[in-house]
Amino acid sequence: MAFSLEKFEAFAYSGDLEMGMRELLELLKDLDANYGNVSDQFKAKALQSVSEQDLNQHVWTRAAAAASSLLADRELFFAPEWRQNILSHHRWLSTLFAATPFRNADHVMRALNTKAGDAQSDLTQLQINQADLLKFCLLYSPESEVALDLDALWEADKVMAAGLCLALLSPRFIGSPAAHAKREQILPWLTERLDQIDDIEQLPLGVLHDLYMHCSYADRADKHDIKKSINSLIKRKLIVNGFHDWDRQDFDSFRQKKATQKPVLLVVLEWFTKGHSIYRTHSLTMEAAREHFHVVAMAYDNCTDETTRQVFDEVVIIPRNNSLLDQLQQIQAEAKKRKASICYMPSVGMFPLTMWLTNLRVAPLQMMALGHPATTHAHAIDYVVVEEDYVGSDACFSEKLLKLPSDGMPYRPSASAEGLKVIVKPRHNPDVVQIAMCATTMKLNPKFLQTCARIVQASRVPVHFHFLIGQAQGLTYPNVQRVVTQYLGDHVTVYPHQNYVSYMDIIAGCDMFINPFPFGNTNGIIDTISAGLVGVCKTGPEVHEHIDEGLFRRLGLPDWLIANTEDEYIAAAVRLANHHEERVSLRGHHSGEGKVDVLFQGRPHIMSEKFLQYLKRIFPTSSDVVDQLS
Repeated sequence: MAFSLEKFEAFAYSGDLEMGMRELLELLKDLDANYGNVSDQFKAKALQSVSEQDLNQHVWTRAAAAASSLLADRELFFAPEWRQNILSHHRWLSTLFAATPFRNADHVMRALNTKAGDAQSDLTQLQINQADLLKFCLLYSPESEVALDLDALWEADKVMAAGLCLALLSPRFIGSPAAHAKREQILPWLTERLDQIDDIEQLPLGVLHDLYMHCSYADRADKHDIKKSINSLIKRKLIVNGFHDWDRQDFDSFRQKKATQKPVLLVVLEWFTKGHSIYRTHSLTMEAAREHFHVVAMAYDNCTDETTRQVFDEVVIIPRNNSLLDQLQQIQAEAKKRKASICYMPSVGMFPLTMWLTNLRVAPLQMMALGHPATTHAHAIDYVVVEEDYVGSDACFSEKLLKLPSDGMPYRPSASAEGLKVIVKPRHNPDVVQIAMCATTMKLNPKFLQTCARIVQASRVPVHFHFLIGQAQGLTYPNVQRVVTQYLGDHVTVYPHQNYVSYMDIIAGCDMFINPFPFGNTNGIIDTISAGLVGVCKTGPEVHEHIDEGLFRRLGLPDWLIANTEDEYIAAAVRLANHHEERVSLRGHHSGEGKVDVLFQGRPHIMSEKFLQYLKRIFPTSSDVVDQLS
């Protein structure tokens, strides 16, 4: 169904509540399906006097104003059965308001206040009727300034309270002070309560895996503990539906395999197309595993392509339209039929499927790699496969670590970089030092942005940042741009999501780079070094912090560019910006064409050899599964 702004406005302003809500939900679904952009089904007619530059602001402000009118109507109530649908699309209504001068929907929420006082009353304190709670939850956003009493909301309706918390933590951009503070507050609060929900299906499942994955971008040391509560709900649901873990009683079935057959390595994929980072970072080790294993991948049809399917001996398609439980049954059935010795996931958390699979044992040995670098706190993952120089602290993981040497998981060059020639022209004495910063929207946070502002203040030479933000597109981009410029003003250019050629061209025009923290870069480092830059990173105990240090050391960059604290980070960035001769010398030695080739060279066979060793530990007595190890 096509969305028409003019139709939506007509419904909203005439009081046609049902049709207005249908139109609004169509808009939110369109935004969700297109990562903040709209499809060609979106229709809007702008005033002739509106310039091309102001067109998006004009259209989205009109949409937010019409939504305000519709949702402020006291006759509009939502039936309980609307709850999951509303909260699953909540983040895009929040994003709509954040992209406009409204910033949030607090002005609409105040229409629900049952204790509206005089004009001088505190606008952050509201009292809401029970019947309006769902509407309040829809309107409450990460940018809201209205006080949120989570305990009172939990007491009134714990399912609604939990659903709102999931919705508030699911957006791909929570970089403003208000939004970030809510995440830091909600994570420990929700961790203590989430497993009190009776049934996981009462929650907005469409955004649950976003909470699972996006908690990694918080500052809190206990940020991953929320996964314990999520896992508890998942395990309860699996048990109710008759799922059982593989156990030693299934051992006899392994004896039926012929000694000449290779053991089966079952790989469950998330995104794995040739342009995706997971293919760049993890495909060579899986390809090399075919020497020792029969490697069978399982994936959704659109998540692989002709190139990436060549990595495996076989690829089994998981029908996306099947229910999640049916998909898990299919994986379990394939593992049993093929007598899979190992189930391996190169990444966990991008899709609900892998989040659930970490709570179900389908093979004697289950491994994951760090396509998304974080622990799972799940019982059905035995080992995390990780390069030893990427580990800051083993204590950050609930799982055991299967450590590879630093060259044990070599990368592939980006498919986007094939045939691309980047022209590097270092400037020897620039009046303004241009600093590249590459990150996805999730990696931006107040502490990092404040550190960038301190670099501006501390640098003797003027600096200008170029923020190249992946996924900053459509409705998301204006909010990202607003938040970043609040910290850096005229000292920054914030770019929307770029194609690879344009992205690399902007980087090549800069003098140096800095990495985001606490969640650093992998592919961003490869791109900036390839474009002829050197830069600064901050390390830490979590793998997503320590990867930066590991890569910097592999590339031979000096120790002083690897900061342990924010003060060290600022000092290193200022030194690099202010000492032109030193910076140009470092660029000549450590960046440009061929300098990242060390990351593409290594011993990808080591992973599968270690897999065989670990299988031998599980089956220490002779069996057909591991006879070939003798």
